[in-house]
Amino acid sequence: MGLILFVIVGYFIYKYLEDKQNGTSIFREQNSALDILNERYAKGEIDEETYRIKKETLNE
Repeated sequence: MGLILFVIVGYFIYKYLEDKQNGTSIFREQNSALDILNERYAKGEIDEETYRIKKETLNE
């Protein structure tokens, strides 16, 4: 009986800590601003000039 209760409580704790938006754990390391900038540049969302300006700003 105790083991079943422990498993059920553990399951609900896990679900509570799970990020509901994208299904990843809240313990997942968040991307830094530079990582996000690099992703946006790689996807073509921003041009090279904008990328360089923002990168310089972040590195200050």
